[in-house]
Amino acid sequence: MAYQALYRKWRPADFSSMVSQEAIVSTLRNQIITGRIAHAYLFCGSRGTGKTSAAKIMARAVNCESPVNGDPCGKCESCLRLAAEESMDVMEIDAASNNGVDEIRDLRETVKYPPQHGRFKVYIIDEVHMLSASAFNALLKTLEEPPAYVVFILATTEPQKLPATILSRCQRFDFGRIPAMQIVGRLRQAVEGAQATATDSALNMIARAAEGGMRDALSILDMCLGYQSDVTDELVRNVLGTSDRYFLFRFTDALEGEDAGEVMRMIDELMRKGREPMVFAREMSQHMRALLMAKTCPDELANLLDLTQETAYEYVEQAEEMTVTRLMRMLELFMSVETELRYASSPRLALENVALKCCLRTQEVDARALTDRIVQLEKKLAELTEKIASGAVVAAAPKAKAEPKAAAPKKTEAPKPKVLTPTGRSAEDAWKEAVKTLQKGNPMVYGFLSFGRFAGCDGTLYRWAANPAPGAEMYVGMLNKPQNVQAICAALTDAAGVESRFEAVMPQADQTGPADEEESLLTALGETFERANVIVQDEPK
Repeated sequence: MAYQALYRKWRPADFSSMVSQEAIVSTLRNQIITGRIAHAYLFCGSRGTGKTSAAKIMARAVNCESPVNGDPCGKCESCLRLAAEESMDVMEIDAASNNGVDEIRDLRETVKYPPQHGRFKVYIIDEVHMLSASAFNALLKTLEEPPAYVVFILATTEPQKLPATILSRCQRFDFGRIPAMQIVGRLRQAVEGAQATATDSALNMIARAAEGGMRDALSILDMCLGYQSDVTDELVRNVLGTSDRYFLFRFTDALEGEDAGEVMRMIDELMRKGREPMVFAREMSQHMRALLMAKTCPDELANLLDLTQETAYEYVEQAEEMTVTRLMRMLELFMSVETELRYASSPRLALENVALKCCLRTQEVDARALTDRIVQLEKKLAELTEKIASGAVVAAAPKAKAEPKAAAPKKTEAPKPKVLTPTGRSAEDAWKEAVKTLQKGNPMVYGFLSFGRFAGCDGTLYRWAANPAPGAEMYVGMLNKPQNVQAICAALTDAAGVESRFEAVMPQADQTGPADEEESLLTALGETFERANVIVQDEPK
């Protein structure tokens, strides 16, 4: 006998075998038991949720000579004929390929003839939303007042496309997506029936990938068993073209740390393994959704996402490092790139572009990006305030006073002369004027400059030093790029009145410390909101 696909082999033969859809099964069973059979049904729902299976079971049950609790007995002559597909009392019509008015007119002609063996003549019209407008009009009268022995069962994944005149003539049943745990139970039965083995985590991965569709889940399992009889996590990932969970966590950590080099390296690793950019973008969208849920409702995360407590704790721990604003922004970016990847000539470039947008968020100057940066600054200020209050940051103890010696004449150092430009203003004033010019004309360069400070002027060479913080190397590298140096030099030349040069340098080793961290935060606040709008005030004790 030829091999039969798992989703066909495990198609339910009666209502008792159906997974989920308890309310629908109970209603249909009661109608069969009481004999209150409607003349038209409409089964709606996403793919693989049991619409066609329920329609076939219903067709056998209404013609069964001795139904058992609403289920077909499977032993009578009518059940045996329908199982062998030898009966003309049940007709399945694919509306996707028979969607014209002529096919519906032929159907109306066959409706006149009574059933051959059973009590009812059942017409199952699959994907009924594909019928043309004229075909729907031709079906209306027959659907409203068919002969007493005719039952129509319409199935569709898009009920919104059906005319209201059709909807009003049918009893509608909406099939919901099947929960992942129930899919796992049926997959376990299929694995045991195939005399194979599978890990629980592998079956969970298949169930989540199926997104509530039993047929998709069984098809994925069928592909896995085609490779080997032992279904493992690695095998499922290779079949689906997905990444492991730890890779997603590491990739998100790189985005949070704004480590562009690590992000590019990990994308290259994905491409070398043959992973699909669209699949990875969808996984990142799901990962960001999980982090958002961990941020907003951490106590319910395990139940909402069908996770273990250990995995839920990992999501909560990573979500603590990120703001809700940034998580929502990253989720939107990865969701939008899924559509772009369908038509992109170079999917890798589109994925790298969106990853860099998520990573280098300091380049964005819209309200949402600024809000995210403000939240980060407030968080750092709160941490610093807490350290000071707890005594973690203590001022240096005063040195012990030495015995007084003969007073020596104090040396008064001459004040250092200010470096003046040909326009008569100081180098610091020229720098501030250039920064204001860049704020209006080149926001991206201005955003980079806000993460450091003016480090002095040597003749016509102006120096900028990055703040002592993670990612300082990235800002120095970006500002030293030729196009950025050229833009800064042009602004400095206009402000100083003489041809000027620019150089970005790393912070000195002695610049680290709580005081400098506080000063860098105040500098960033001043450059974001203008120094005149920032008021620093000690809290009353």
